[in-house]
Amino acid sequence: MPIGFCRTRFVIIIAAAVLAASCGGGAATGDVDKITVVQSQFDITVTNTAGKALFEIKAEILPVGPSSHFTTLIARMENGERRVIAHNVFTDRDGVPFSARSHKAKAVAAGQAGGSVVQ
Repeated sequence: MPIGFCRTRFVIIIAAAVLAASCGGGAATGDVDKITVVQSQFDITVTNTAGKALFEIKAEILPVGPSSHFTTLIARMENGERRVIAHNVFTDRDGVPFSARSHKAKAVAAGQAGGSVVQ
């Protein structure tokens, strides 16, 4: 076999491998946009509209300023289930609960733990 033929085959195999690796899904797929989050003055409502049960949903309050995020974990949500979560259920990494008196929420996000989130 000529050297040019082997080199061409090698380049085609490498290109196919790179293309296959770039198409793979490393992030959570599909169900992240099926979670709706509504923030009110007293609580936060998370609704599952994915069409199936979701596990380990992480809801997060993103405060204004440099303070850390306040999170809570919902173990399981059935299809169509709506959870109303009080602000004091959200805690920062030190376990301090969120207080609307001392922090102002810039945004609220929710998504599967370890995956991407919806704001």
